[in-house]
Amino acid sequence: MRVTNNLIYGQSSRAIGQANEKILNVQEKIAAQTDIVKPSDNPVGASQVLMYQADTHKLKLFDDAMKMATSNLEYQEVALDSLNDSLDEVRTLFIQAQNDINTQEDLDAISQEISMITESMAELMNARSADGSYIFAGTDSLGPPFVLNSNGRYEWTGNEGQKFAQISESMKIPVTDSGKKLFQDIWTNRSFSSDLITGDVSLSAKVQNQGDFDQFMEDHYDPENPDSNRYFLTTSPVLEEGENVDLNDYLYIGSNDREDQQRRRTFDGTPGTYSIVNSDGETVSSGSYTAGKPITFGGMLFLLRGQPGAAVDISLDQPRRDNVLNEINDTLDVLKNEFSTPEEREQAFFDATTSINNAQRMVGEGRSNVGARLNILQDREDFSSANQLSNATAQDRIGGLDISEAATELSMKESALTASQKVFSRISNLSLFNQM
Repeated sequence: MRVTNNLIYGQSSRAIGQANEKILNVQEKIAAQTDIVKPSDNPVGASQVLMYQADTHKLKLFDDAMKMATSNLEYQEVALDSLNDSLDEVRTLFIQAQNDINTQEDLDAISQEISMITESMAELMNARSADGSYIFAGTDSLGPPFVLNSNGRYEWTGNEGQKFAQISESMKIPVTDSGKKLFQDIWTNRSFSSDLITGDVSLSAKVQNQGDFDQFMEDHYDPENPDSNRYFLTTSPVLEEGENVDLNDYLYIGSNDREDQQRRRTFDGTPGTYSIVNSDGETVSSGSYTAGKPITFGGMLFLLRGQPGAAVDISLDQPRRDNVLNEINDTLDVLKNEFSTPEEREQAFFDATTSINNAQRMVGEGRSNVGARLNILQDREDFSSANQLSNATAQDRIGGLDISEAATELSMKESALTASQKVFSRISNLSLFNQM
């Protein structure tokens, strides 16, 4: 039998090639730090590794969304904290302004300081995130949510939408809050109106107890039927037994000059009775009263100076909402007016304080919501990190590479290659293969 050179070289080449391929395979595993370089290395393990890799990739995408959400919420949290501090400063300055020893120059200085704080608050309400979007404008974040109009009042121009971030397959979280809810829709001080219908008396009326009046409004104000919000107060003199007095003698509208006011005061102390009826004619309050002494009802106070025998129309004003900046500026207008009366200033201070309190309550709720979302994001980030670590551990368990074992195998494969090369060299030099 004759062994040809082609057969010798072909078999040796295949043996050397196979040995070299095995070396390259081990080297690839060492370089990739995995025991599964291609699916054929471990078909079942490869599919499991791909599943874990896909899950880790998805978790990393959610991580990016959570980083964006955290950034937006942190911007919002800083703005709300600063707004709350500014509202505290304004309240303190208004309290300082109520001191009777203040001159008009002092009040002007306080007004100027409050005006500067108010401008700063407006900037915070129009705060932007790192990407330049307005964080309190709703979904229309390209323009400022609050704009100062030609009348010097701040107008809301945003919308009530919210932006969301997808932080898991089944969970979205709001990353913005509308400034309409936080700053614009703030309840102003509730109030009422009163008009003297008949009677030669002077009338002054105000809210004596805001808490009682607010509760009265909650219980009785009807936004759908304005007539239900009207009440009528009448006073009558106390008649001696058998005495018959025509109340029309007392029910006429007098002038407001100083002489008439002095004449009315001469009737202070006159005993009388009062009655308050609603729009249905039902008596809701009644009793004895003394002319010149206040009548209280539902947190309201009415002072009638003059002879009993008057009628007063009372109307509950429609509650309204407005942003706190406008309420503060309205109070500043009264404060800077040297001709405003103490009663007007007292009412203006009270209106501003009520609006500030309501605004701080909404800001506090906003801060609480932002804090809760940041806590959720932190929990989700921890959960994602734990899942990614678990995936990495599972991947290593399935396709992980033992470096020392791989190095030993590489050394063995290299030795086998060297041996194959030496065998080929020796066999190719034997003369036996050249003979018949």
